[in-house]
Amino acid sequence: MISSVVRHTLVTPLTRGFLLILITVSCNSEKQQNPVTSAHSVIPESSEVDTSANVELQSYFHALAQQGKFNGVALLSSDGGLATLAEGFRLKSEGDTLQLNDQFQLASLSKPITALGLLYLVQQSKINLDAPVATYLWDFPYPEITVRSLLNHTSGMGNYIYVTDSLWNNPDSFMTNEDVYELLRCEQVPTHYPPFKRFDYCNTNYAVIPVLIEEVSGMSFQEFMRIHVFEPLGMFSTFYYDLRKASDYTVQGHYPDGSSKKPFYLDAVVGDKSLYSSIFDLYKLFEELKSPTLIDKELLDEAMSIEAKTGVDSYYGLGWRLKPMEDGDTLVYHNGWWRGFRSYFWMSKKHDKVAIILTNSIRGGYLNRQEIWNLF
Repeated sequence: MISSVVRHTLVTPLTRGFLLILITVSCNSEKQQNPVTSAHSVIPESSEVDTSANVELQSYFHALAQQGKFNGVALLSSDGGLATLAEGFRLKSEGDTLQLNDQFQLASLSKPITALGLLYLVQQSKINLDAPVATYLWDFPYPEITVRSLLNHTSGMGNYIYVTDSLWNNPDSFMTNEDVYELLRCEQVPTHYPPFKRFDYCNTNYAVIPVLIEEVSGMSFQEFMRIHVFEPLGMFSTFYYDLRKASDYTVQGHYPDGSSKKPFYLDAVVGDKSLYSSIFDLYKLFEELKSPTLIDKELLDEAMSIEAKTGVDSYYGLGWRLKPMEDGDTLVYHNGWWRGFRSYFWMSKKHDKVAIILTNSIRGGYLNRQEIWNLF
């Protein structure tokens, strides 16, 4: 069993001395696993939102659902007009119909929201984007890796998900971000490239950010995000996975054959994934991105500007994927996939247009972005 050094979220000279003692704890010692806590908030009534339907969109998604290629909810908006839809089941074995305000696992769509939380601390001058991570996490073992390189996936660190099956001795015990950090501290997650050499999409970057936010803010990551991001934006249906409440989640992820996925030992690692939200809360996020209040527009523009090339005519910013479009616009987006859930958030940088789609079945592959984008 891999141990975790106790990390204090509020560091003073006294606690730093105590931490120096704690760092001597062996990387191979035993530890008790602690659950991740989260707060569930009141779900807004769907009647508060204009849900006027676009018939062409409804027909498109209904046809996919009839073919078994779509099971989820969607909100699509252009110039302020909203179209919403729900097709399929929360849990297939129960025949429980999906509702528009249901909350889904966002998977990697969690990443740009995690980035927004970190940028809030940059805005407050508590974190410098170009400072080494070790400036804030003194026992971080890679002195050249900067905060920016976590956000834009140029740190060169390997993906913790690919090594935990062999390193984590008890799959019935849930890992936390502190456990991931301990793997890094003990250098049990390989590094593939020197920092800044190339883009390499990696969950490890965004699993470290919550530890960084906790160290700098003196709060738990979940509480920090609730107080400084979710509540100010009115995102009251947004919360992080809580393993103690997993059986209460009404929307479950499904295999292609329709059977439901069970809780997994990596579900409690947050920041890179494991954020739950609704299409209405994500529309509030879209409104914030169009008219920012949490951070300055200049900082948000930096997050939505090219930091690294990811492929042919595709790029990554600070938490966002970017794709130039033929009309001079830029598509700012992020998708996600985890444990039977797929999520999509596509927005125009230039126009008032967004597609938010949350699904809980991976049958049928990824949705066709171009087809859907051209429908509204």
